[in-house]
Amino acid sequence: ASFSVCRFATRREPSREWPQRSSRVASRAPRAKESSSESSQISDFPQDIASRHFKDYDHQEHPLLKEDEVRLLSIRKGSLDEAERVQIESHVVHTFNFLEQIPWTKEIRSIPAIARGHHEKLNGKGYPYKLSAPEIPVQTRMMTISDIFDALSASDRPYKKAVSLEKALDILKFAVKDGEIDPVLFQLFLDAKVYERWKIEPFPY
Repeated sequence: ASFSVCRFATRREPSREWPQRSSRVASRAPRAKESSSESSQISDFPQDIASRHFKDYDHQEHPLLKEDEVRLLSIRKGSLDEAERVQIESHVVHTFNFLEQIPWTKEIRSIPAIARGHHEKLNGKGYPYKLSAPEIPVQTRMMTISDIFDALSASDRPYKKAVSLEKALDILKFAVKDGEIDPVLFQLFLDAKVYERWKIEPFPY
């Protein structure tokens, strides 16, 4: 992936002023808008189950759900609770702190700052700093596109299967529509077929 990023970054910058999932594709399918009452019912459902009790063989009474189970079942999207999500997102800060310790040469001393923002979104909904478009440099925007593609298509992730090239590109297109990634850079990514670089890397995905 690093080779792809480097090749992408060395291509000529588009002539204009520069002002981070397969489930996302499925979520775009047309569906009826959930009413506030339905939303409330869904949120209350685990609590309703937990309010019911059963007796064990010793006639001791227990709730059907434990407190942790209620908390985890109440997560509306994904499988992480807030503490777990914060822990995972902290890898960006750890990356920056690690890279800051390296004595970079003058030409590449901005690498820590570039890496620090690769999970930021142009619409300000990224993490960890909630940066907006004017605060995200072009190099970081390039890294964001390459990083998302790599995360989706790499087969060496033990926690998930790789998606197809077509699906990975579709997800990136939705990210463009959501205002998350740079549309001009993504078009350059497509036109230059940066996504095909893995075919000539020493260790294919």
